[in-house]
Amino acid sequence: MRRLFSTQWAPLLAATAVAGIVLGLATKQFGTAFNIYTILQTTAIYAAIGLSQMVVLAIADMSLAVGGIAGLVTIAVGGLYGVQHWPIGAAIVAGLVLGLVCGLVNGLIIAEMDLSGFIVTLATGTAFTGIAYGVTSAIPYSNIPPVLVSLGQGRASFFSYLLVPAIAMSIAVGAGFRWLPIGRAILAVGGNREAALLAGIRHKRAMLVAHALSGLLAAIAAVMYIGVLESATPATGSEWLIISFAVPIIGGTALVGGDAPAAGCFVAALVLAAINDVLIVLNVNTEAVQMAEGLLIFAAVMSGKLAQSVGRASPGRGRPLRSAGSLGP
Repeated sequence: MRRLFSTQWAPLLAATAVAGIVLGLATKQFGTAFNIYTILQTTAIYAAIGLSQMVVLAIADMSLAVGGIAGLVTIAVGGLYGVQHWPIGAAIVAGLVLGLVCGLVNGLIIAEMDLSGFIVTLATGTAFTGIAYGVTSAIPYSNIPPVLVSLGQGRASFFSYLLVPAIAMSIAVGAGFRWLPIGRAILAVGGNREAALLAGIRHKRAMLVAHALSGLLAAIAAVMYIGVLESATPATGSEWLIISFAVPIIGGTALVGGDAPAAGCFVAALVLAAINDVLIVLNVNTEAVQMAEGLLIFAAVMSGKLAQSVGRASPGRGRPLRSAGSLGP
């Protein structure tokens, strides 16, 4: 329990809970079941997007292709179902495989040619987006299966059904990094590539898996988002870049790699979703929304760093705290 409250995302969760209670008492709109459902629906999407970036940050790389992959997967699923009349299950599987392959291509180019992930994914992400717009002529598919709409917009009181896959993804990714050999290899390479090489860990394989997993998670996020929009549009993912980085970084993922706190990623998604909702409830001027979000994100990061520093300085702690995704026991 003590370790739980000393994690970087614990202050964020506590601050969000307190702010939510205060706003719920101060404004009638914020505390309604529908508004809480909206926050949780956004949280689920943000968490999926953040996880797709987190798995690459864990290996000290990045992917600017998350949005491009999502857009391509979206039109693939929408086109196969609405135009080619595939069963929705087969269309979704095809979309997920496409996302996995896109991520694998990124990882293969980066690993084999020893190129910067920034440059490679910037190029491939733009190409994926161009393909999506070219195939559809920028016209979205509107024939969306009821099962995806029910998933994207369904709820039980304030509980969004989208939270189920989002929580499952967070648990699976966190467990994979903690218990699976390839997950621990990714963290080892991200933490110290030279030491990983000396330990016999194949960094190219780890890079391939990290990017392939990123593509798969981005594809899952895209499928989830189809039901929210009730449309399969190539514009999906066009505004995901900032969110994809903000969520894992606020959740405790280091840009230098070696860490992948999936639970922190989910909490950060909740924080950002709540921030966006608060700005809407308070009728903040739209031109000031991005500035307010930036300041609040900065404050959240600083509070997390402060909590981490306090944890390191606590008596009886001879080393920094590790997250749930670290290599240590």
